[in-house]
Amino acid sequence: MSSTKEIVYSKGVVEFAAVAKEYCAFIENATSFKRSHFLRVAHSLLPLLYYKASLIPQTEPIYEEGNQKHVTEEFYIDLNETLKAYLGEFDAFPEVFDVRIAETDDMFSASIAEYLTDVYQDLKDFTMLYQNGRVEEMNDALWECYQNFKDYWGIRLANTIRAIHQLIATDADLDSQKEEETQDKGTEIDTENWFITQRQRQMDNDEL
Repeated sequence: MSSTKEIVYSKGVVEFAAVAKEYCAFIENATSFKRSHFLRVAHSLLPLLYYKASLIPQTEPIYEEGNQKHVTEEFYIDLNETLKAYLGEFDAFPEVFDVRIAETDDMFSASIAEYLTDVYQDLKDFTMLYQNGRVEEMNDALWECYQNFKDYWGIRLANTIRAIHQLIATDADLDSQKEEETQDKGTEIDTENWFITQRQRQMDNDEL
């Protein structure tokens, strides 16, 4: 049976932590970039995040008390509202799976911004604890993150992937309603050193 240290420093966990950190930085800097480019990067990053989260190894909590939280309610609300305004008319999408659907006969409209913020909240708390290097806290952060992935934000991440896929596939002018706000935001996200970019480069080389 693997030791706690072997689990938290295993290849799968280290790769998940790297992608989680990239996701958090991506969300924190979202409004610095053109909306169309943000959605194109999300179209690639979110499926990788889901895949890496699904490979988190099984572990058990060490401490009885809950993990420290770093994302405050005020920060969550501010981030959610910022992303919602940034995405504008492209934020809402028809939900196909949510526990709230069972409570009404009406079509439930979900928010990409809300779902992205939900995922961010859990991953930011995880990365802040994981990077401190204390094995026991890293283990408990990993355990909680995976439980939340299974029970809460995993399905929201999956549905956000679907919603963004539909936006990309329709070839809509994703910047059409944000021209004035984005005219000075033409900088593209530098993903040269990102985990996803390096993995894609490795796959391309393997095919040669």
